[in-house]
Amino acid sequence: MTEQTAPTAYSGTESAEQSRTKSLVFGIFTGLASRVLILAAPLLTIPVTLHYLGPELFGFWMTVVSLTAMAMFADLGLGNGLLTRLAPSVAARDFIAAKTLVSTAYASLGAMALVLMAFVILLVPSLDWAAFLKLDERLDPNAVRNVAILCLTAFAVTVPLSLVQRVQYAFGDAWKSNVWQIVGAVLTVAAVYAASYSNVGYTLVVAAAVFSNPAIMLLNNFVYYARHPEIRPAFRSVSASAAGALLRVGLGFLFLSVLTSVSLNADNLIVARIADLSAVSDFSIATKLFSLLAMAITLVALPLWPANGEALARGDTAWVRRTTRKMAYFSVALVGLGGALLLLLRNVIAGLWIGDGHTIPWELAFNLVMWSLLLGFSSPFFSVQNSIGLLRYQFVGWVSFVVISLPLKIYFGVLCGVQGIPLAGAIAYLVTLCPAAILGYRATLRSVCETAKN
Repeated sequence: MTEQTAPTAYSGTESAEQSRTKSLVFGIFTGLASRVLILAAPLLTIPVTLHYLGPELFGFWMTVVSLTAMAMFADLGLGNGLLTRLAPSVAARDFIAAKTLVSTAYASLGAMALVLMAFVILLVPSLDWAAFLKLDERLDPNAVRNVAILCLTAFAVTVPLSLVQRVQYAFGDAWKSNVWQIVGAVLTVAAVYAASYSNVGYTLVVAAAVFSNPAIMLLNNFVYYARHPEIRPAFRSVSASAAGALLRVGLGFLFLSVLTSVSLNADNLIVARIADLSAVSDFSIATKLFSLLAMAITLVALPLWPANGEALARGDTAWVRRTTRKMAYFSVALVGLGGALLLLLRNVIAGLWIGDGHTIPWELAFNLVMWSLLLGFSSPFFSVQNSIGLLRYQFVGWVSFVVISLPLKIYFGVLCGVQGIPLAGAIAYLVTLCPAAILGYRATLRSVCETAKN
């Protein structure tokens, strides 16, 4: 194998530490550009699709999109399992093991996609959507069926196609994944506008919106594996033992994701319980705006995860310690800067976004920033644990968080109003998950050092 065909992480012209650090930096900053465009794409396409489809069909489309978002765990955590399991192969330049893991992951999720497609083909056309959704009687049943089929089909094919992004992150090519995501966002906007203004019909407009990104993912798969045949998926490389290893790690991440999702998405239910639905709307608008800070955290955490895995597989704990400390500072600074800007401009942004002079209370905004700062601080420490699949500290932390935070949020919500809910969450996070982040981080490094001695 020549040096030109090897993935980025294998470059022999610079040290492993230099390559790892450069890939991390490229991943973070190209990730920023990709996230901005990914967030901007729906904002740009919603006005034209809403006008073209009408409020009823558009609303049904968004409902189906929400269903697919709720099914984000459909890969059973195999994507995260692959990201973790590839680290030793990357460090050892073991292309055979890497190819086996990649091939097995694609085979597993490919089979899952086929099951989902069978569901779409056999069951979705016969579903009576009006039985459990309040649909306008004037809405064409064929339009409802076609939109549902298009959205669910796009979701099914995305499940295996998105694996290439995990592989690119694992091999230090996060920036390539981010560039392809930028292309996907641009193509989606262009295709939707072209289909809408060409008046080709609602089917092609929705198809342009939901299939543009999977099409770019398919092209990303083709180009990446054409350039890196040493890790290209192949049926002969599929392994039952590799599937078991991926599933064991993946199910841990799946359980953790479900636990995290339940913990973080209970707030609207609490607001609805202690206030009313209008308060839920106002609270949701504020949380959605300040969720932009979570994007900044993800920009650091995702490329850091495989970088830590590769470093720990090499026994380079010094790099991990140094980088984790720097990334914790960087995350807090990034969230702090973004939070300060959102605090100052929150009412201007809300007014432009929602209209009607909508405002966000300062106390609620401040508490959401405090919550995000804690997430930003702990995220690099959790990335170290994720990199070797050490999840027990996070399990204990999140279970403790659920037990403490739910009653505390209700109490603070009644005592202080809805702005007390993120404050209660921040307090619970500080006493449960921040210690879990530090203790798990230290346990990970201790485990790696003990393994190296043995």
